[in-house]
Amino acid sequence: MVGRRSIDTYSVGGYTFAPRTVFLLPQYLVHRDPRWWPDAEAFTPERWAVPDESRPKFAYFPFGAGTRVCIGEQFAWMEGTLALATLTRRWRVRVPGPDPIPDPIITLRPKDGMAGRLERR
Repeated sequence: MVGRRSIDTYSVGGYTFAPRTVFLLPQYLVHRDPRWWPDAEAFTPERWAVPDESRPKFAYFPFGAGTRVCIGEQFAWMEGTLALATLTRRWRVRVPGPDPIPDPIITLRPKDGMAGRLERR
């Protein structure tokens, strides 16, 4: 969840908010909004292959957004891409059993851990 505090009076959707109102942005819900993410729970890496210009700019903001975006965002994307490419080049990842139950605390993680198996390619 990302929080922001308003500086001035702000009106949206027929509601008016006083200065210093705290707004909480629930990433878990926004990232699963069916208007922008059809079948959001499905593993569909192809959805990232071509940017969808009809989707709002902040329909996906895992590192926050704006001037207070996480300073490690670019490093995290690079590190994740390299780790995944290195791992899947030599190994096939198998995840047996039911889908994990998400546990959104500070980061989203499987509630009871997640078993997996690596098989050499």
